[in-house]
Amino acid sequence: IITPNKKTAVSGVHLYGLQLKCIDRNRKSKPWALKLHDESSKTTQIRHAKGLAKCAQINFENSIQNYYNPKDRVVLKTLEFTVQNKDYYTTFGEKNPNKQKQKLQSVVRIQDVENVPRDAYRYFAAMESKLPREYAVSQTRQEIDAHMEQLIPINFVDLTPTITPDFSEEPDITDPIIVEQVNSAIGKGAYRSIKKILKYIVPAYIQNEKLDPASPIIHLRISGDGRNVGRKVKHVMITVALLDDSAKLFEPNYHYTVVLFPGTENYSTLKIAADTLIRELQELSSIGMVIDNIVWNFKLYFSSDWKFLATCLGFNAANSNYFCPWCEIAKNQRGDRQTEWIISKKMSILNENPKAYPGHHSPPLFNMIPLDHYVPDKLHIMLRITDRLWELVLQEIKNEGLFNDITRNIIIKEMETLKIRFEFWKIRDTDNWCYTSLMGNDKLCVLRKFNLAKLFDPERAALIRSLWNGFAELYDLLGERETNPHYFRLKAKEWYELFLKKTVVNPETNIILVQGLYRSSDLTPYIHVLVSHIWEFMLKHQRWGLNSFSCSAVEKKNHNHVSYFFRKTLKNGGKFQNKTSAIREIMEHENRLFFYTQNNIPLSYPKPQYIHIL
Repeated sequence: IITPNKKTAVSGVHLYGLQLKCIDRNRKSKPWALKLHDESSKTTQIRHAKGLAKCAQINFENSIQNYYNPKDRVVLKTLEFTVQNKDYYTTFGEKNPNKQKQKLQSVVRIQDVENVPRDAYRYFAAMESKLPREYAVSQTRQEIDAHMEQLIPINFVDLTPTITPDFSEEPDITDPIIVEQVNSAIGKGAYRSIKKILKYIVPAYIQNEKLDPASPIIHLRISGDGRNVGRKVKHVMITVALLDDSAKLFEPNYHYTVVLFPGTENYSTLKIAADTLIRELQELSSIGMVIDNIVWNFKLYFSSDWKFLATCLGFNAANSNYFCPWCEIAKNQRGDRQTEWIISKKMSILNENPKAYPGHHSPPLFNMIPLDHYVPDKLHIMLRITDRLWELVLQEIKNEGLFNDITRNIIIKEMETLKIRFEFWKIRDTDNWCYTSLMGNDKLCVLRKFNLAKLFDPERAALIRSLWNGFAELYDLLGERETNPHYFRLKAKEWYELFLKKTVVNPETNIILVQGLYRSSDLTPYIHVLVSHIWEFMLKHQRWGLNSFSCSAVEKKNHNHVSYFFRKTLKNGGKFQNKTSAIREIMEHENRLFFYTQNNIPLSYPKPQYIHIL
């Protein structure tokens, strides 16, 4: 009476799995159906989904031969289906941990590159289930940080005794909450060993044929920049780049941050913050460094804006009587057309006596770099001289008593024609007017295309236009490596003579016979460098060209650091047990950028072919 082939067992007085034939016949005679999905247990739901997926896999593999060649290696990876509005996503085969790890690293890189906040990513992951979970991304970031900390440690420098407020410059950021957060970070500087960085990156430069072990010389460029954050604090950084890879010099990620601190841009602070860097550069300059059993020698260069360069040289500010870091010109000699000002100062003399030349008050910080390797920044030459030319035009209009609403509207309309947003506004309780500070590309557009005839009579407009065009031509020549330095010198002298062209007046009738332009007191330090010294730098560094010393990438990198500070770090806050310095977070971000570039972590993957079947 017991149904055969059934698992029936007896344990003491208990009978298990009794299957009577009459019961089995009765069960089979009734229609049979599975429970509804919503009525089934979680375990049953998953078991049914797996069974359906395995059945689909078998049918798929049996059908491959009907559609593909056996050599095509067709593999079923995933299957998606829906049961009662519940989605199931099934994967087949063994998981590839290396591929999963690389995708997680790609997500971390995207978050770093685009400053994607963790909370924002959580929302994306909640909306799109195929994205990796945020906890896994966070864990991967910590693993990268720990790995890079072993290779390039982040060291801290106490700068508290040197911090002094600077109220002299206009702030780039004025949000009081942000300013307070930055103030709390003052005194916490960070440093990464330049030797550790070189040891990490040089093999990749060799692999990419940017460095040649047969000629083991590395050309290092040191740069620095400060950015105002509120009226009290600056965000200051020192970077290093390899001139040997000139194509990457315009990318911020290839200027490697070695010193970073929030504080003021002054000599005493920089001296403490860069102390270890200075000692390492001394060693690199004198004895070199062994990397993978090759002794590399180093040639050092320096490029930054005027203020940072003068500070590192222990030199006067640009508005001082002796203003030039390379020659001994004084303010009252700016209009001297007879003297040929050349690079006459020597670092060796400054090393013996830091005050040997007028205007030098302290020993140069980077005294291992020759003075003719301190190269002016092409970007700031353009920015500051175009500013000066524009200021002189507005000053002339004011001197003529024509700086009124009509003139201001003419200027604004002409700027609109050039597709440049420009405004004037009056400072409260004064008669002074301010105007929009233009970006670099907009300044070049105004320099080349602004219609001066709308502000001056035709003769005057043509004269000023010739001066503006002359500077635009010099700027173009400055960026071309093929430019003959001696030709540039002649063109710069011609432009200088035009700038100082004197007005000729008939003493009897007081009629202007020949229109002039500007006075020697209108010359700026950057104009002096353009006319007197740039040709020398072009001659000495013709291998690289002055484009290789542009600080545009350094400016961009500093901007990226400030953006990262405000968007991604805890700004020295967070829970007590997880309290982290914002400076450390930014430097960890820098270390991760190393990891991404050296390990070729992709930012995108091939897209699948999407097919829709009704």
